Order: sequence, then structure tokens, then C-alpha cells
Amino acid sequence: MEFQEVIESRRSVRKYDPTKEINEAMIKEIINAAILAPSWKNSQSARYYVIRSNETLAKFKQECLPPFNANNSADAPVLLITAFAKNLSGWV
Repeated sequence: MEFQEVIESRRSVRKYDPTKEINEAMIKEIINAAILAPSWKNSQSARYYVIRSNETLAKFKQECLPPFNANNSADAPVLLITAFAKNLSGWV
């Protein structure tokens, strides 16, 4: 797939199929792809966290997400959170 095709076919998912299972291999594949993404000065300041527990997921959505995002992720079976490490090269 050419870069322009990737850009043009990008979409935001706002509805999830709660019956679909996300296995650990899929999660690892997604995180490994994210790790390969370029970062400023190859600083690799991103950190990835995965919430799979239904109880923790519900608590996180309620307490940590703005209402719009909590509503849009209501049926998401897994949450992948990206955070960035402070005080690494490229962090302002």
C-alpha cells in the first residue's frame, strides 16, 4: 500500500463489536508496530499500557477519560494507552 492510500483510507473507529475477542498476540503485534514508528532523535519516549480487565477498564473509562472519549470507547474490549516519558530527549 502506498503512503497516500494509507492517508486516504485512515478512519476513526467509534463503534466496537463487544463480542470480538482481542488476544495477546494481536496486542503485541499492535505494540510492536507502534514501537517501529519514528520518534524525534530516536528517543523512544512512548510507553504503552494495556487494560484488559473488565473491572479496571470500566473504572478507567469512568474516571480517566473525558466524557466524549468515554462514550466513544464504551464497547471497546481493550484499551491501549500511550504515554510519553518526561525528561527524555525531545520532551519539552
